[in-house]
Amino acid sequence: MKKPIKYLALGASAFALFATTYFTIFAVMGVPFKEAPLSEQLLGVERETGAPTKAIVSSPAPTPDPVKVSTQRASDVLGAFVLPTGVQAETLRSLKTELYQQLEQVRSMRDSLGNKEQSLSDREIELSGRFDELLALRSRLDEFHLELQARAEELNHEESVRDQKRTERLTDMSTYLIDGEASHAAALLSGMDPSDAAHVLDVLEPERAGEILRSMSPEASRMVWEAGLAQDG
Repeated sequence: MKKPIKYLALGASAFALFATTYFTIFAVMGVPFKEAPLSEQLLGVERETGAPTKAIVSSPAPTPDPVKVSTQRASDVLGAFVLPTGVQAETLRSLKTELYQQLEQVRSMRDSLGNKEQSLSDREIELSGRFDELLALRSRLDEFHLELQARAEELNHEESVRDQKRTERLTDMSTYLIDGEASHAAALLSGMDPSDAAHVLDVLEPERAGEILRSMSPEASRMVWEAGLAQDG
């Protein structure tokens, strides 16, 4: 709610409360609504004096005195707020106290609404700041994810190139083991990694690979055999 509209609504509520209390006092005292001082000024109702009707005598209109006219108008306006003599001082004090209490309630309500509005405004600013932080964090996470994907592709490529070179090297080595002493080939393969030795034997003919395995120690032969089964799996 806009502040001018809020203050206008509060002023209208205070005025309605004052008018209700004002006319309620006269209603309790037995004064009709149309005979209340404020009603006479607002509605233009004149009190009935009960005096006998007199014949109207035509006479020249007197020249109005500007000072008297101004004084009369001022007294009429102030008379709208003058209470009848039947209203006791205690009633006036009670009315004054009640009006002050209602006014304090309106002020308290206005302050409370102002504090709530300020609190909501601060909360909105805080949430907006957190939302911006989350957007920035999400952007950084997306960038980090892209970097990880690029790094993973790079590592996969490097590993593929390394495996290809390793395969080529082991294949070239197997050509030197086709012929020659099986014991010499077994000693050479025993000093290698079991998986590399298994790859070299896999390239050779089965008879030549079996001959070299039989020339190796039982422990080395078992390790190379197990490495070969793992590669086949």
